[in-house]
Amino acid sequence: MKSDSVTVDLRLSGKPDGKVKAFADVTIPLGDDGTITVLGFSVLDGDGRPARVMAPARKGKQAWFDTVQLTGRIRQFVETAVLDQYQRKAKGAE
Repeated sequence: MKSDSVTVDLRLSGKPDGKVKAFADVTIPLGDDGTITVLGFSVLDGDGRPARVMAPARKGKQAWFDTVQLTGRIRQFVETAVLDQYQRKAKGAE
């Protein structure tokens, strides 16, 4: 798999003052077996830190819990694809 085979549907947040700057749905091809689409990634940008991708999560009683965990190269592919798309859309919004 190549990182450019991951597709991202990214929407900028309607709250420019918030930490969450965008939301993304990611589709990962599995060849002849089909695809997996993971909904609900977030892009956080602010507090003087570089932009970062957060996996979909749900709120528990005391904390947030990931609903999807990506490890290894697929995590890098997804984060790179989401951040690249975020950078392109954020520049276009200015």
